[in-house]
Amino acid sequence: MKKSATYTTAKAILLMLMLSAANLTMLSQGNNKSDNEKLPPVTVPNSEMRTFFSDILDQEMVLFIKLPPTYYSNPQKVYQGWYCLDANRTFPMVANIMDMFDAGGPVQPELLLIGIGYKIQDMGDWMAWRTRDLTPTNVPAADSLWIKRLSGLSPRQYVVNTGGAAAFLECIEKEVIPFVEKNYRVSPLNRGLGGYSYGGLFTLYTFFKKPYLFSIYYAGSPSISYDKGVLFTYEQEFASKYKDINAKLFMSAGEQEGERFIGNMNRMADSLRSHSLPGLTVETHVFPGEDHMSCGPSSTVRALRVLYGR
Repeated sequence: MKKSATYTTAKAILLMLMLSAANLTMLSQGNNKSDNEKLPPVTVPNSEMRTFFSDILDQEMVLFIKLPPTYYSNPQKVYQGWYCLDANRTFPMVANIMDMFDAGGPVQPELLLIGIGYKIQDMGDWMAWRTRDLTPTNVPAADSLWIKRLSGLSPRQYVVNTGGAAAFLECIEKEVIPFVEKNYRVSPLNRGLGGYSYGGLFTLYTFFKKPYLFSIYYAGSPSISYDKGVLFTYEQEFASKYKDINAKLFMSAGEQEGERFIGNMNRMADSLRSHSLPGLTVETHVFPGEDHMSCGPSSTVRALRVLYGR
C-alpha cells in the first residue's frame, strides 16, 4: 500500500521524538549539570514520577505517570490505564505520542499512562534489570552475552540473571497495580499492557500466564524466539486451560527483521486464532522498510490506533 505524505512526515517526527527522548535526564536519574551552570530539567508535560520499594524484587522502583488532558478539570472521571514497560527508555516517547493524538482535543478513551521503571545509576542498570525481569526462563548464554555488552558501557560491573518474569509479573499484580489504582482514578477494567522487544516477550508471557490481569495487549517486535521459542509452550498451555477470553492483542514487526520476528509473530497469531476463542481478537502488522531499532515509534502509534481506536 502506498504511504501518504502525511504518514511519512508523522513517522519522521516520531523517530525524532524517540531519539531525543532516549537521553532525558529525568529518566536516566543522572546529573549532568556543570558545576557553574544550573539549568532547568527537561520534563514531559502533565507527568509525574512516583517511587516505591518492591518487596518482591527487593529494590526501589519508579513509576512514570502521564495524566490524561482532563484529569484535573474533570475530577469525577475514571480513566483507563495503559501500563508501559521499559519506562526508563520508552516513557517520554509513548507519552509524547499520546499528546500528539490529543493535540486537537482529548481523544476517547482518554488514557492514564503508567511507565514501570527502575531507580538507576545509568542505563546499564536499566538494561541489566529489564533483561532479568522481561525474560521468562534463565538462559546462561544470554546472561554472558549481556554482561559482555554492558561491560562496554562503563567500568562498573553489572550482574545479569535472565528468567525473572514470574517475579516481575507478581510485582506488577500485587504492588504496581494496587498502588496505581489507590492513588489515581484508574479503572480496574480494560487495563492495557504494552512493550517492545523483550517487552513484547513479557507482554505475551503475561497474556498466557494471567490473561485476566489485562484485557488489552501490545507486543511490538516480540522476542518470541527467546529460549528456543518457549512462548509457544506457554501458548499451548493457555489454550488448553481457557475456552474463552475477552482480550485484544496487537503484534507487530519490521520488514527488515526477517523470519525470526515476522515468521514467529505470524505463527503465534495463527496458533491463537486456531483456538477460536470468541472474545479474543488478534491483529498483526509488518512495517515496510523498518528494522528492530527503527519501528518502535510506528509500532506504538499503530497499537494506539488498533487497540484504542485513536
